[in-house]
Amino acid sequence: NNEPPFQQDYFTDENRVLKRDPQQDYHLEYAMENSTHTILAFSRELHTCDTNDKSITESTVRVIWAYHHKDMGEAGQNYHGSNRGTKSLRLLNPEKAEVLSASLPYFDLTNKDVPVPDKDTTYWCQMFKIPVQHEKHHVTKVEPLIQKGHENLVHHILLYQCSSNLNDTVLEYGHECYHPNMPDAFLTCETVIFAWAIGGEGFTYPPHVGLSIGTAADPQFVLMEVHYDNPSYTEGLIDNSGLRLIYTPVLRKYDAGVIEAGLWVSLFHNIPPGMPEFVSEGHCTLECLQEALGAERPAGIHVFAVLLHAHLAGRAIRMRHFHNGEEQKLLAYDDEFDFNFQEFQYLKEERTILPGDNLITECHYSTVDRIRMTWVRK
Repeated sequence: NNEPPFQQDYFTDENRVLKRDPQQDYHLEYAMENSTHTILAFSRELHTCDTNDKSITESTVRVIWAYHHKDMGEAGQNYHGSNRGTKSLRLLNPEKAEVLSASLPYFDLTNKDVPVPDKDTTYWCQMFKIPVQHEKHHVTKVEPLIQKGHENLVHHILLYQCSSNLNDTVLEYGHECYHPNMPDAFLTCETVIFAWAIGGEGFTYPPHVGLSIGTAADPQFVLMEVHYDNPSYTEGLIDNSGLRLIYTPVLRKYDAGVIEAGLWVSLFHNIPPGMPEFVSEGHCTLECLQEALGAERPAGIHVFAVLLHAHLAGRAIRMRHFHNGEEQKLLAYDDEFDFNFQEFQYLKEERTILPGDNLITECHYSTVDRIRMTWVRK
């Protein structure tokens, strides 16, 4: 049919009834339909001052979609049945221009046939030796390699730098992390050099930054910690997930590093049940940053991306930054945190953190649906 395309702004009430919004804030820019696809491109102000619209911020946005194979009739919309779904997005996260890395060398750090226990949560640790040695290179991108079908099983992957004094025997077997029988070598791996969490894509470093590998000061041995989530206690799962590191001999101006801030994993951090709102604060104090940066980085560090991480009770995370006792603009925040969608937020402008600054990580939780205390775990 050759009818002109149209689009309307509707909202729903608590009874899930759709109503046409008296203030039409969505504007059709483009429309196309063929035998398989209907495409609509539309625009909207971020803040419409309309109580029936949600403001669009840097927080996670849960987009809900549904469609019916027939156009909307005179009597209103047709029910979509099972043609519906949701997707978490960060609409304002600036796109990273993808630098083509097809020709660049890479290496994979992947688990080999790990038997995932039939229990709720498992942390599996495996040592690897960085294959690039004797000459400095920069890692420019890290991609998750999640075994097909295991997208919900692999919750997060951390890469730690270990002592360089280890020998290759540590590479021979993996082990459950934080276990009494865990190899002593694992205890030398304290510095996080990369983090990926569920729902996240690969991470591309900015064009002027890379993760240094290949020199004596760089990580020779790394520990990969994979957090498996198996709430249904499925037996017999075998996993081969991991990370791909893409690197280049063409060096960039700056080396990348990781600063971890927030609440330490401890039994002192607990959340009472039945709380609609409970806030915990992790303080990275003035004295701490003075000591950490004063000697090594007196000119400060430049933050270009932030990964906010919490678990199922997490509802919002805010990263506050103070300089000379005065609060700056939030470093990063997500007021609509989604446990199943955790990826790096690239900052629009790099932020300098100086010795003597302080950081406060504010974690907001809800335990309305819980009857027991909640203790944090990694």
